[in-house]
Order: sequence, then structure tokens, then C-alpha cells
Amino acid sequence: MPITANSLFRDSVNFIRNQLSSFIMLALLASFISYMLFQALVPNTTELHKIITDAIGTSQVSRSELQSVINGMSREQQLSIVEAAMPLFGAMGLSFLLSNLLLIGGVVTLIMQVSQGHKTSALRSIGSSAASLPMLLLLLVISLPLIFFGFSLYLLPGIFFIFVLVMAPIILLESKQGLIHAISTSWSMAFSNVKIILPIVLFTLSVKFILFMLSVNVAASSPVAISLLVDAISYLVTAFMFVYLFRLYMQVKG
Repeated sequence: MPITANSLFRDSVNFIRNQLSSFIMLALLASFISYMLFQALVPNTTELHKIITDAIGTSQVSRSELQSVINGMSREQQLSIVEAAMPLFGAMGLSFLLSNLLLIGGVVTLIMQVSQGHKTSALRSIGSSAASLPMLLLLLVISLPLIFFGFSLYLLPGIFFIFVLVMAPIILLESKQGLIHAISTSWSMAFSNVKIILPIVLFTLSVKFILFMLSVNVAASSPVAISLLVDAISYLVTAFMFVYLFRLYMQVKG
């Protein structure tokens, strides 16, 4: 029976539905951990705020006006803003990395345990994935900068890096054959299954972008719980993608 994106999508929806409480718990945990890590790591932004306020002349400015003012700054002023913002970007990056590490490790382990008929839960899957997290962390440290670098150049290079590397965490955790094997196998599987992998990647990116914009808009005016909920939904979308890809991987492998 041929593998199709529609059949994998339906199977993944049914799988998520049957384990919904565990996936919701993993998404909420990832969202909460991301928020707490960011709050713990975020530096004092007084210097950054002072630089921008001094350049603009007021702290009350719209996003479009702020962008226009920054574009009109001298090279030295722009560099000083970037330098002051680096610790903030570092806190965002580290919280994003570690929350996704726990989410991906927990989700893939949960799928494997359920597929093998084991009784499991969100916390049990995270605990079972602990031994594999250092290698998964190394994979993410390699993959995420490539993806962000691709998006910094243009949209398509970023999508390309996601497309060729998205299977690597599943292969790494399931096969346990090492980092190089996971990356090379992910690369070859991506090009062998373009019509199946590319739609789920584009779907996930589109939904996560919409949720990101929603999160940015509600962050300043809504309670923290609303932002955490929106982030949790975004993590749940990521979990769905990995269910879809894991089922593809097992069918191709089998």
C-alpha cells in the first residue's frame, strides 16, 4: 500500500487523539520551561531601552516607527543596539533550545513507547529520554544555527535546512546509530519523500508563524497564562509533526 500524506495525516490525528492528555502535558511543560528559563536568563534591558529612547526621543512609539528610526540610525548606533541586545537574544535562544530539547525527546520517546505497547505518560517519556538528550542536544546545536542562518539569508534556505534535517531527531533516538547516521539518513529520506515531508513542514511552519504573531500581539496586553497557552499550542503543533514523521519513518524502514 503506497504511503501518502493524507493517510499519514489521518493516522497522526488518531494517534494524537488517543494520547491527547500526554501530548498536552508535554506541550504545557515545554511552554512553562521555556517561559521560566527566559525569565531566569533574561538580562537587565535598561541599557537597551535607554539607547533606543535616547535615539528616538520618546519611549512611546509604534513598531513601524521604531523600525524606521532604527533604519535611519548611524552604523555605530545600530551596532550599539545589537551589542546591548545580544544577552537578550542569548536568553531567548537558550530557552528555545532547551524547551525544544525536552519536547522532542519526550514526544519521540512517547511515540516509541506507545508503538511498542508500553504504558507511558508525559513525565515517564521525558525520564526515559534522558540518556539520549546529550546527543539530541548536540544535533539541535548543529541544526538550529543552520536553520536560523538560512532564514536570515532568505525564507527558502531556512525551509530547506528544516526539510533535510527534520527527520534527524527521530532517526537518532530510534536507531541509536549516531549523529552522522541520523543526519545523512534524514537527508536521503527527505529527498526520497519530498511530496510527503514537504507538506507537513510547510503546514507546521505556517501554523507556528500565525501562533507566533498572535503570541507577540497578546504578550504585552494579556495575562502570562494566555501567552503560555498560545506557546503550548505551538509546541503541540510541533509534536503533531513528529508523530507524522515518525509514522513515515517506520513505514519506510519497515
